[in-house]
Amino acid sequence: MKKAKFAILLLAILAVTTLSAAAGAYAMPFMSYNTVHGPRLHRLSFQDSCVRMDGNITEWLTSPTTTPVRGMLEAQSRTIVGPSATRQGFSATAIWTTNMTRAITAIRAEENFTYSFDAARLVEGNYSALDFDGYGWYMNGTWNVWSVTLNFTVVTDNSGNILSITTTQHFVPLAKEAIGNLTVSSDWSDFNLTIGSVPTLTGTVLCYRISSGMFNPFIVNCGSSTTTVTSADLRSIANSYGSMPGWGNYNLRLDPCLDFKVDICDLTTSAANLNSGQ
Repeated sequence: MKKAKFAILLLAILAVTTLSAAAGAYAMPFMSYNTVHGPRLHRLSFQDSCVRMDGNITEWLTSPTTTPVRGMLEAQSRTIVGPSATRQGFSATAIWTTNMTRAITAIRAEENFTYSFDAARLVEGNYSALDFDGYGWYMNGTWNVWSVTLNFTVVTDNSGNILSITTTQHFVPLAKEAIGNLTVSSDWSDFNLTIGSVPTLTGTVLCYRISSGMFNPFIVNCGSSTTTVTSADLRSIANSYGSMPGWGNYNLRLDPCLDFKVDICDLTTSAANLNSGQ
């Protein structure tokens, strides 16, 4: 039954995608690209390199103490060395919460509740390099950071089955177009993320992949060796459809549109790249 439902859903997605692909299912460019000139080029480990990393955010270095947090980070870059310059592409997002009683990936609760978290997105990359000044990976760019509050209203029947859920979102900007650095230790065990005046975030590397040549940012599995979006990627998104931070196994990798909900935008974006190597 689940396979049949997925097949029907996939057909519906592909039908929508056929209509929207020409305009682009993803309204914003997924990666920002720039051209890097100058003497820093010799610090690159190798030409035409791709880096992808997922991490767990565990601490927020707030003053005067360190605050434990729950969160996730996903980041990726591509470096293409040309005859006279280096072209680089960047993408990175982070989400974290000081709520230690309800995880970002919490189950779909049946009661009404409020959930607060912070989120950051790299809007323009400046420079990325492997083996840079003692770091395994270094990424510098311009970030936006928000504090987000979600109010959940959950309607259930007498048996406790969820009939509907309504949410309202409230955003407070913490940093706008602030310079930030993502640094990964030389052994790829942990990372730091510092953005403007926002306290530094630290965490552990969950998985990473370094490869030569093209990669596909819409593949869900960080360790995937393929460059092609498959039905398994779409199935992962479909299985978490409707999830939001604090409710229903939410994951940044399943939310490329970054509207804090796994929805039709994410499905059609990934479906538009089905069987495509980017």
